[in-house]
Amino acid sequence: MMTSNFTKSRQQQQLSNLLEHYQNGRFGDAEKLALSVTQEFPQHPFGWKVLGAVLGQTGRKSEAVDVNQTAVALSPQDAEAHNNLANTLQKLGRLEEAEASFRQAIALKSDFAEAHSNLGNTLKVLGRLEEAEASYIQAIVLKPDFALAHSNLGMTLIALGMRESALKHFQISLDLERGSKPIDPKHKSFISISKAKIDHDIEQFKYLADSGYDIKKFNELASVYRIVASEINCASDTEVVPLSDKHRGLLGDTYNRPFHILEAPLLDEPTIGKNLNVNKITNDYFNHEFGLTYIDEFLSPKTLASLRNFLLGSTIWFDFFHGGGYMGAYLKDGLASPLILQIAEDLRLKLPKIFKHHKLMQLWAYKYDCRARDKAPFDGISAHADFAAINVNFWITPKSANLNKLSGGLVVYNSEAPQEWDFKTYNSDDKRIREEIAMRGGNKNVIPYNENRAVIFNSNLFHETDNIDFKDGYENRRINVTMLFGKREL
Repeated sequence: MMTSNFTKSRQQQQLSNLLEHYQNGRFGDAEKLALSVTQEFPQHPFGWKVLGAVLGQTGRKSEAVDVNQTAVALSPQDAEAHNNLANTLQKLGRLEEAEASFRQAIALKSDFAEAHSNLGNTLKVLGRLEEAEASYIQAIVLKPDFALAHSNLGMTLIALGMRESALKHFQISLDLERGSKPIDPKHKSFISISKAKIDHDIEQFKYLADSGYDIKKFNELASVYRIVASEINCASDTEVVPLSDKHRGLLGDTYNRPFHILEAPLLDEPTIGKNLNVNKITNDYFNHEFGLTYIDEFLSPKTLASLRNFLLGSTIWFDFFHGGGYMGAYLKDGLASPLILQIAEDLRLKLPKIFKHHKLMQLWAYKYDCRARDKAPFDGISAHADFAAINVNFWITPKSANLNKLSGGLVVYNSEAPQEWDFKTYNSDDKRIREEIAMRGGNKNVIPYNENRAVIFNSNLFHETDNIDFKDGYENRRINVTMLFGKREL
């Protein structure tokens, strides 16, 4: 009896330690302990569940499927185990199997909001948009503060042509994540900082004050931020460091919050430039071996001015966790506006032979500062492919900011990501990507930077930001917008 109690106590302690490792992101320790637990207590499903989660987090999805199947076999009534298995199957592109597992999780636990939302993700990729919409709505009914379900529903509603409803759900997601009472007040973007990030915010406040927006307020904010900037200790401009309680108190509820978003309303005229030669653009795209062309005077002058004003003046640049020091803005974080969604839809309608049935699947903007670098020229985003059918990348910074007229744009390689590669590999495994490009001959198309130039290409092609060398100054920061349409065919 004493041995049995001791074993039970040891088991509980091991499982507690295992959960702690996983929740704190110590995946190496979690994997090591999970392997030990599954060997010592092979009939206990929890160890298998955590091991499956760790393998999924570290990119070993095929192994994760086998482990999650073991967890399900040991505990067939565990809805969470079925949900975990389904998530891994979805990442491997085994969508019908993923759907079945998500539905099994829901059958076991009808109020499982996360499983409803995850099912929506799978149905969306399968193109069953109305069913995906229903799944997201059910997740929100069960969990009204489910920010991710709101933003995913927003993307689905865009594809269904319900722009106003989509904007409403993006706003709800934004309020939940970055409003006065954020659901995760310890989100990494609230409690960490970099010199590149705070310098950006100071420059933006100065720009807003100089532009006549609440002059006293933005000048005072710039002064407070300068105090914090002078006291934070970063080894480089791009190093991300913890934000002290003192500095969090000084910055208050303005830091990484959408407290100033300018309007970018619908226009009563087409947003796409009226002089585009549709036939030439279409022929150029299909005459390329894989699908590629670029066009100038992409947006109408009125559209370009409105979008530039919105992106320069809105406090929506919350993602500063990239090696190059660039800032990211996303639809769910305040980038969603009537104008930017109108641009996406007008483009689809303008070039129907290229975009066919493909709907907008994702959209973001990046803002670069050439001073956030260790050496010139500044390197942007490295070679990768995207999870889409068609990629549109366009630039809005005045061409006078670019110091190298032959560079600053985009490099697109005549090499597609292999269909069997998963997202993590074709999006971030630089070594394998470079080897694949070299094996395919290394041929590339270099599209130099130009204001209001758009590059349209097959998203499966590897591409990267060309070397950037722009003038100093807030309004000279290179801004690009990326739109993804359709899904990558597996």
